[in-house]
Amino acid sequence: MKSRHKATLYSSSHANLSLATRRLGPWPATDLDLGTCFSRPLHPLFLQKSSRCSLVPLCLDPAPARLTPALAHLTLQFVFHQRHRQLHRHFTLLLVTLVLFASPPHPLLPSPPPPLLYPLSTQTAHPSPTLSIMTDYTSGIMPLSQVHRPPFTVQAPGVEKVPGETIPRRHPRAKNGLLNHPAKDVNTVFDIVRRSARVYPNNTAVGTRKLVKLHRETKKVKKNIDGEVQEVDKEWQFFELSPFSFITYKQYEELVLEIASGLRHHGLGSEDKLHLFATTSANWSSIAHACASQSISIVTAYDTLGESGVAHSLLQTDAKAMFVDPHLLKTASKPIKDSKVRLVIINEGCIFAEGGEVEAFKADNPNLTVVTFEELREAGKNNMVEPNPASATDLFCIMYTSGSTGLPKGACITHESLISGVTGLLTCVDECVSDREVVLAYLPLAHIFEMALENLLMFIGGTVGYGNPRTLSDTSVKNCAGDMRELRPTVMVGVPQVWETVKKGVMSKLESASSIQQSLFWGAFNYKTFMTKNKLPFASIFDSIVFSKVRTLTGGRLRFTMNGASGISEGTKHFLSLILGPMLVGYGLTETCANGALGCPLEYSPLAIGPIPASIEVKLVSIPELGYDADAKVPQGEIWMRGLPVMKEYFNNPEETAKAITEDGWFKSGDIGEFDANGHLKVIDRVKNLVKMAGGEYIALEKIESIYRGTQTVANLMVHADPEKNRPIAVIMANHAVLVQRAKDLGIDEHHMHTDPKINALVLKDLQATGRRGGLGGIEIVAGVVITEEEWLPPTGLVTATQKLNRKAIRERYDKEITECVKKI
Repeated sequence: MKSRHKATLYSSSHANLSLATRRLGPWPATDLDLGTCFSRPLHPLFLQKSSRCSLVPLCLDPAPARLTPALAHLTLQFVFHQRHRQLHRHFTLLLVTLVLFASPPHPLLPSPPPPLLYPLSTQTAHPSPTLSIMTDYTSGIMPLSQVHRPPFTVQAPGVEKVPGETIPRRHPRAKNGLLNHPAKDVNTVFDIVRRSARVYPNNTAVGTRKLVKLHRETKKVKKNIDGEVQEVDKEWQFFELSPFSFITYKQYEELVLEIASGLRHHGLGSEDKLHLFATTSANWSSIAHACASQSISIVTAYDTLGESGVAHSLLQTDAKAMFVDPHLLKTASKPIKDSKVRLVIINEGCIFAEGGEVEAFKADNPNLTVVTFEELREAGKNNMVEPNPASATDLFCIMYTSGSTGLPKGACITHESLISGVTGLLTCVDECVSDREVVLAYLPLAHIFEMALENLLMFIGGTVGYGNPRTLSDTSVKNCAGDMRELRPTVMVGVPQVWETVKKGVMSKLESASSIQQSLFWGAFNYKTFMTKNKLPFASIFDSIVFSKVRTLTGGRLRFTMNGASGISEGTKHFLSLILGPMLVGYGLTETCANGALGCPLEYSPLAIGPIPASIEVKLVSIPELGYDADAKVPQGEIWMRGLPVMKEYFNNPEETAKAITEDGWFKSGDIGEFDANGHLKVIDRVKNLVKMAGGEYIALEKIESIYRGTQTVANLMVHADPEKNRPIAVIMANHAVLVQRAKDLGIDEHHMHTDPKINALVLKDLQATGRRGGLGGIEIVAGVVITEEEWLPPTGLVTATQKLNRKAIRERYDKEITECVKKI
């Protein structure tokens, strides 16, 4: 670069940033590497160095900054003349320059007071962002930064270090004692309902939708049957639903007391148990709270369980009553006959009822008392009784696990366990939530995280709107909006499969957009990545322009999202955090009332989960045979937890209880974790999902599956590792729409694509590329792939109700294909 073209960009504490242009003539666009114009290192996405570019230094300090004509000229020259570069990268660099220098006079790095180190956007759930320092975190989109200062967990005081174990860690608020009550007057589950009716009597408590009409459409589709393409009829169902209707907390308490009186009227007492076998609904929740008001224990089982699973939970607990959806009566009929059930409550509000199921069930079971939910309520209205609340140590629930690794076990959860669990979760988010929260409930209430979350929301006076996985979006509804757009939640919880589907849907729409639209999207995305990574202000300035359409799909009011059930890939978490709102991750088990670790909105971390809830303490225990050392500089080991949220036992299963809980109360999770430098907990994998390969190294199946799930051609997958081989294979459920397009591009009939060698090679290449981008090592890169044609849905038994893989079932279903694929490695 000739000296006459050199320029020095500088800033002064006495003046705004300016550009020395005295000797600057027309600027040659090829003499610039804009990546060096920033005192902080640019994110790799921004650095597209060219051998033709020279360096122009820039020094930034907290002084205000303005855009000068010379700098604008310089930037535009760079953008429009470097045509060999990708357009969206031009746009990214333009945005970075304009925002840093064209912003209103405003300090880039304002001075303390702590803990607010940087200006944070207070963009509300409604229209445009406000560019000022956020002081109230109970409204607006949460920041993609750490407002709190580390450490985020502390060592338990007075505990001596034991070799092979870390000193137990706690939430900072629980340093001198664990917290077990969200309020002084809340000791049981029914206390939450009673308190909220008193504190928030007129707040909306629960919202529901009614089925207006079920639309059925039958179409002829081609299907490959035994190697022959045949036309078959396929029926699609579309649900026409009403808008949400709501009741207040005062009305909800009245409903609960009426249902409770109805249960007593039909003979249920404090020594009895009621089994819930139904989809998530307001009726499910009110039945559970009604039981709590009368000291009746509940038994929960996933609505996706088959006959054997229902029979196991029903017979083992000697339940006297069952709450069931009409369409599940067929599955429950035989187990009910073999059980001690004498009262069956039909959830007539279920949208999946076909009609005729109840009449057939009554005819087949003339000795049973069969009533609808509304009939039970009416009986209660006419025969009201006083509450008979439980004590804190009484059994509230026997919650059966998903059974993804064997026969479901019933975790015994007392009232104090669930209340303590809710307290712990609340300490992680209480600065950021209020009674204005609206949450869409669609995950199974038979899953502990959903149950704990709903009770937490009711404690703070928020609104629960009940939906269903099949009606979340607009794709399966007709003449109405899906649950997300209709309710417009402020917080949404999902599982990895849900979030991967959302991401792939966005990517699919993006691929069909124009090049300009793609450039705008990726430019804004890369800009926001850079700004958040470097803790600079105005990271969300383009959200309302570029990401608003995506946010509208979820209602447009999301403040943050949460992922539970299992791990999610870092790429998907980052992608959705930027376009929807910060994604927090929760880790917990049925046995610990969903406690373990929960992301705090003010302690956002792209890698770790988050702090430990204040109701438990956590330690890591070495597993020498697997190479995990709790005494290492970065401690790793099996996660052990202790506190009131830990279950008392597995129901009627002392052997499994003894294996899981130590004499001094530590629950062995079977999960492997580590503490990062800030004290956040990070889960690496499950002990059972570590496989030692032929070379002697271990691979973590769940970890690598979370990365491979981000592959565009894949909807879901299971990694299978044979200990006698050096590399694993993948068994996948394909992303049908994407694979069909790829098949067309290759001239392959879509009805044969699942077995076509070219498609197999293409998907394998996609998987391997995703793995390498995700930082996987050589032995973690899959060497083969089995493409399945069947959808992996809970009714098939291949996944659980929360979309966890049923590895045993998948291996058995595709044993022949897996064996053949492994042989080729």
